[in-house]
Amino acid sequence: MKIPDFSGPLKEEMTHFVKLKQLSGSDYASQAKLLLYFDRHLASRQPNDKILTLETFQSYFDTITHLSKRTFSDYYSALKQFCTWLNQREPNSYILPKCPYVDRSYSKAPYIFSPNEIKLILKNSLIFKRKEEYIPGLYQTLFSLLYSTGIRIGEALALNYGDYSEKDMLIHVRKGKFNKERYLILSNSAASQMNQYLNHYKRIIPEENAPLFLNTHKNRMTYANVCIAFGKILNKSGIKKYENGPKIYSFRHTFAIHRLLQWYKTQDDINPKLPYLSTYMGHVKITSTQVYLQATNQLLQAGCKRFHTFFLKNINEGVIL
Repeated sequence: MKIPDFSGPLKEEMTHFVKLKQLSGSDYASQAKLLLYFDRHLASRQPNDKILTLETFQSYFDTITHLSKRTFSDYYSALKQFCTWLNQREPNSYILPKCPYVDRSYSKAPYIFSPNEIKLILKNSLIFKRKEEYIPGLYQTLFSLLYSTGIRIGEALALNYGDYSEKDMLIHVRKGKFNKERYLILSNSAASQMNQYLNHYKRIIPEENAPLFLNTHKNRMTYANVCIAFGKILNKSGIKKYENGPKIYSFRHTFAIHRLLQWYKTQDDINPKLPYLSTYMGHVKITSTQVYLQATNQLLQAGCKRFHTFFLKNINEGVIL
C-alpha cells in the first residue's frame, strides 16, 4: 500500500508510524486514510505546532460530529493508536482516553435485494451505449459477479483478464482484504455471463494482464464509475433508494442471506457450513461473516418453518410429549 502524502506538522511522525504498522504485517490502508484526514486538519489549524493537546482533538472532533457513532469510533481508534505512540517520542503530547464502547449489534439493517430485483438489475444493466460502456455487457457481468459470489467491489475492480480461468470457472482473487488470496468458483449462469463478456473483451483488449473491467477511457473501472451506472440502473428498474440502501455493497449482503436461505431448504445443519461461507467471502474470522447474516423476514420465516417441521416430526415420533 502506498503511504499517504502527509503534509501537516507531524507528517514525518505519521509516515514513520504507518511504516511500523505495515512492517508488523498490517495492511493499515483504511486507518492511514483516517490519519490523513486528521493530518489535513492539523495543516490548516496548527501548521507549525507538533504538540497534540486536548484542544487539538476537540477542534477536530467538532468537524466530524455528523458521523455515526460507529464511524466516529473508527476515527477515534486510529487517532488513539497514533497519539499513544507519539507520546513515547514526545511526552508532552496528549493521549486520548479509551473510546466509550459502541454497541455495533444495532447497526442499520442492510438492504437485501429480492430475487425479482436482482433480475431487474441484471436485465436493465444492458441499457448503456458504447460511449458509456466500453465493452458490451460490462455492467451486467460486474453486477452478476457481485451477486453470485459476494465478492467485494474493490476486489472485483482489481481483477485482471488473466485472473479468470474459463476452463475451471474460477476467479482468482490475488489480493483481497487483509492481503488474503482465494479462489471463487462461479455458478454455471455466472460463468456463462463471464464467457460471453470475454468474447467481446478479447476482440478489443488482447493483453492478459489488462484490467477485467475498463471504463470508457480504457483505464481500470473506478468505484465512482460503478456508482453512477448503478444509480441509473436502479432508476430504470424502479427500485427506490432508502437510508439503508440499496448500495453496491448490498450485493454482498444479499449473497450471504440468499446462500443461507438455500441451505435452510436442504434441511441440513447450517452451523458446520458457515466456515465455508466465511472462507468464500474472504473473512478472517467467522464472526465477520455473522455480521452479514442479520435476521431478515425471509430468514425468520425459514427458521420458523424449519422449527415447525422439526417440532411436528418429534411429536409424531413420540420424542416430545
